[in-house]
Amino acid sequence: MRVPRLIGHNRAQVYAQLRRAGLFFVTYGPGSATSHWVEAIGQSPRPGTLVPFHSTVRVHVTSVTPRGPRIVPRLVGLTRAQVYAQMRRTSLYFTTIGPGASNGTWSVAVSQSPAPGTVVAWHARVVVHVITRTPHAVAFAAPRGVDEAAAIAAGRYKYGVATWYSYVPGRCATWFLPMGTVVTVRDLATGHTISCTVTDHEAPGTNHIIDLSETQFAQLAPLPQGVINVRVTW
Repeated sequence: MRVPRLIGHNRAQVYAQLRRAGLFFVTYGPGSATSHWVEAIGQSPRPGTLVPFHSTVRVHVTSVTPRGPRIVPRLVGLTRAQVYAQMRRTSLYFTTIGPGASNGTWSVAVSQSPAPGTVVAWHARVVVHVITRTPHAVAFAAPRGVDEAAAIAAGRYKYGVATWYSYVPGRCATWFLPMGTVVTVRDLATGHTISCTVTDHEAPGTNHIIDLSETQFAQLAPLPQGVINVRVTW
């Protein structure tokens, strides 16, 4: 199982997150002994770490709402209501740009700055690029795949884990390649491949190297599988 991000979440949200992930947890810090804590301010293992089912996560909690650094949540693919809820939970402000931003008619976030996982000050501002229709309704032509043999010979490849999130088909997120890079992702278990363009960035960590749209992940493996071992070439 992959450890979810708990930092900045309240008690109910931490319970829900870990129950969905099939993980146990123990708390320490102010309010942990009486269950009167209000927010998680640290965790171990770190978010995104792969652990066995029913592993135990240590959660550092506090009984007062802290005003220290915040971690920018992932907003891409979220609806307007979900973006508002995420930013309210993390005590961050945001500004929208793009179609529907000026009159509040936008429906979904398609990119953001800073990237998810970035540590920012309390009440910092996040810029969110939005559109007035769902990304899956946007016409898209898959990019031409990479010549894998040539890319490997040139050292342009990386092995690791791929996951999925609700995003535009044919677009993907990495932490190690610039925006606009076309990549080919090969499922090492089946040999199946897809190609996508990097249009989003994620926080670096462990061996998690790419996030695919749910549409393209489903071309490699069943969505409930959640993670697959891949080789990325560019």
